[in-house]
Amino acid sequence: MSHNPSKRTFDSFTEANGSSSSSKKPRIDSTTLLNTIRALPIEITQAILHEFSQQDTRIADRIQSIYASHLAKLAAQPPTNFDHYSKDCWYTLNKKYARLRPSQQYGMIGDIMGELSDARTAIMEEAGPETMFETRRNALEVLRKICKSIMLCDEQQIRHELMKDGMVLGEFAESMTELANGMTKEEREKYKDEGLYEKLVELQGECESIDMEGLADVYAIFDDEDEDDDEEEEEDAEDDEGGIASLEATSAPLAPDPATKRTKVFSVGELS
Repeated sequence: MSHNPSKRTFDSFTEANGSSSSSKKPRIDSTTLLNTIRALPIEITQAILHEFSQQDTRIADRIQSIYASHLAKLAAQPPTNFDHYSKDCWYTLNKKYARLRPSQQYGMIGDIMGELSDARTAIMEEAGPETMFETRRNALEVLRKICKSIMLCDEQQIRHELMKDGMVLGEFAESMTELANGMTKEEREKYKDEGLYEKLVELQGECESIDMEGLADVYAIFDDEDEDDDEEEEEDAEDDEGGIASLEATSAPLAPDPATKRTKVFSVGELS
């Protein structure tokens, strides 16, 4: 059988109809795609992932599995210890510039503020909301210690400038407020049971309220728990009183019929 040269090949047919395999979009390189995903704002990435998980239960199950593994990994890790930050800050405040004259110490205030701020930032980065309670508790406790070191600084010039400026202590108060807000009611109660809240309250005795205004916000978070408990107790008491009153009302004897009421005759002696 002879070959028919006029017969069109498959390749020429698909090219003529614009459906050649070469017209397909090239597959995006995995590394390029990953870099694109990383460049997206976190909110958009989360929204896309949520949309896909709603469309495919396998994706949803995979997300739940990864999250469970993440929590298990966090639970297995020991809590982070931040005491070295407290020691470093104490050394900066009391020893590092102790040999300098007050005028020289004044010139170093910017560096001191920077060291204190760097320590606070590092602590907050390691004590995020997903970390275990013990880590966040340790972070709050060390922030308190650093604030106390500022308030009791032996170098009067350094202490005066830091207390007068208020910026550093204000930032520490904001971070402590963030940590306290991130605690559940049970975690705040645990923090109190460990006697740490009493130490936190002692800070207000080392400074004036104007020196660390944000400190009141920290206390308010813990005090709200007590107020909520008091309100619940009052509501329970009111409910109990209402229930007793209702029971007494239903069990009280009926008033006698006026028609059958007997009038008692009092003697003169009884009236007097």
